[in-house]
Amino acid sequence: MSAHAPAQRGFSLIVVLLLLAIVTVLAVGAAQLSLVNERSARSDRDGEIALQAAEAALMDAELDVLGPNPAKSARLCLFNNTDVAPFVAGCAGTGASLGLCAPNEPGATPAWMQADLSPASKTAVAYGTFTGQKYVTGQGATPAALPRYIVEVIRNNGGWQANRLESASAGNATNIFRVTAIGFGVEKETQVVLQTNLYKSMVSAGCP
Repeated sequence: MSAHAPAQRGFSLIVVLLLLAIVTVLAVGAAQLSLVNERSARSDRDGEIALQAAEAALMDAELDVLGPNPAKSARLCLFNNTDVAPFVAGCAGTGASLGLCAPNEPGATPAWMQADLSPASKTAVAYGTFTGQKYVTGQGATPAALPRYIVEVIRNNGGWQANRLESASAGNATNIFRVTAIGFGVEKETQVVLQTNLYKSMVSAGCP
């Protein structure tokens, strides 16, 4: 009986080592899965923060274009659906024309696809610039930078009013305003871009 004891003890050691290896592999796998889930949850949260920031920029742009906007920096009078003089080629406007983009030639790349929408952009409008609104950034679960937008003027070829269609050569053709907004997540690399079209049928009160 005692002659077989060393062999039995050796076999038990092998079993224990195998079980230990299996437990270690399972533990490592569980830890990796937990890290992946955490990164996924963080990415989803960051994307949602960026989306909310982009939506806020669209709303800020709507106040900028359509009003009501009681801010001292308001520029409501620049948004006239027939006079597009304040809109600058290449979105290169400054001052009151900041972020106002003249349309490119038909068939060319749209202005919004060429515009600089980065956090340090000198051509896009930072949230609140012309409305006075505030947006918290850089604190906890808030965007790393202010959301921004540009406003591009484009020809209105109809569709806004029933039974009315304007050709490209119509003398009374009007314009609509295409807003492109970008929002950032907690990480600047997380970005969401949204667009909307705004139709302004008449000039704002107090404008010539």
